[in-house]
Amino acid sequence: GLSARGAQATKPPFSYLHAFFKAMADPWEQGTSEDGYINLAVAQNMLTVDVVQKRLRTAMASEQPQSTAAYDNMRGSEKLRTAMAAHMQRVLAPSAAAGTVDPADLCISTGCGAILDNLFLSITAPGDGVLIPAPYYPAFDNDLRVRNGTKALPVSGDRADVLPTPVQLTAAVDAAAAAGCAVKALLLTNPSNPLGVVYTPEELTAALQWALDRDIHVVVDEVYASSVFAASSEDALPFVSALAMEAHLGPAAKTRLHVVYGLSKDFCASGWRVGVLRSRNTGVIRAMDNVAYFCTVPGPMQYAVAEMLEDTAWVDSFLAQNSKNLGESHAVLSTALAEAGIPVVAATAGMFVWIDLSGWLREKTWKEEERLWSACFENPQCKLVMTPGRDCRHDQAGCFRMCFA
Repeated sequence: GLSARGAQATKPPFSYLHAFFKAMADPWEQGTSEDGYINLAVAQNMLTVDVVQKRLRTAMASEQPQSTAAYDNMRGSEKLRTAMAAHMQRVLAPSAAAGTVDPADLCISTGCGAILDNLFLSITAPGDGVLIPAPYYPAFDNDLRVRNGTKALPVSGDRADVLPTPVQLTAAVDAAAAAGCAVKALLLTNPSNPLGVVYTPEELTAALQWALDRDIHVVVDEVYASSVFAASSEDALPFVSALAMEAHLGPAAKTRLHVVYGLSKDFCASGWRVGVLRSRNTGVIRAMDNVAYFCTVPGPMQYAVAEMLEDTAWVDSFLAQNSKNLGESHAVLSTALAEAGIPVVAATAGMFVWIDLSGWLREKTWKEEERLWSACFENPQCKLVMTPGRDCRHDQAGCFRMCFA
């Protein structure tokens, strides 16, 4: 009795969902459950969660105005949008001109998934395509398709850890057009999920300018902006927000550049469900005034999060501690992988290591990748869950994402 849309919603968002739930129900724990599963397929940061939860309890314990129990602006209260705008301006884009992040240009909803869902509702139609540099976050396909019917179109660069060039992006648009699909947006994540790399300003500028020159919307997911853990390394690139680049991208950026942020990753708070859209497109903001009604963050939570963000000394201390914890955890995993002779992409941000196990495949096929993944998951001596490269739309079999936080 389901509609076609309902039937689509029953499909799992990625191939390893069954393993995810099995591992969550029977997790490995030292000394108590050492025959459980080790789940390295969840992009969730638990390293500094005790610190942020303590700060939230303090904020929730403070006296709140009665207005937090009433209806408010569905895009977020004035207090939270003001605090979030100040945080994004100060932490994500300190080099941008004052006022670059205006509270009036923000929509705050229950997580970045809700933000992307409503944004693509506003800028695409069913059947439209969205270019995404691959490999990419494995749930993007479902996020775009399940309610809006938008198609994710993976585009590979010369290597996994570099963005596709304008020539490669143009070829992807041409291929989509030949298949009857109109490309309406470019979606990229910086720092990258699943690679853990920070893209160079030159790469970003080339990709963003290419899209804007063709009246294609650009959506930049910066949810890992403050999860850089190797900023002092000579080989590491500092994170540069698209917000800081906007002024140099021409007038099209005012209406077609959209930046997504949230607290799930940088603040170890995936359960808080706080995602943010910054867009200067007044039509998009008007649409959000309507659809944000369905995914508004509860008033008391908005007030507490705003108080936390207003405490800039605490924010700075927390982000520094979290970066340190991420770096230490990454070092443990990357050292073990190096000792085992397993090739990896050199990560400097996020909570991932992208590993290459293609040398352990009998042949370079997706069937062989699935066999190796299943062996890691099902073997009683292993019971390890990783994200398969195919789910990330990688163009070569044998790579996997491992989450270390």
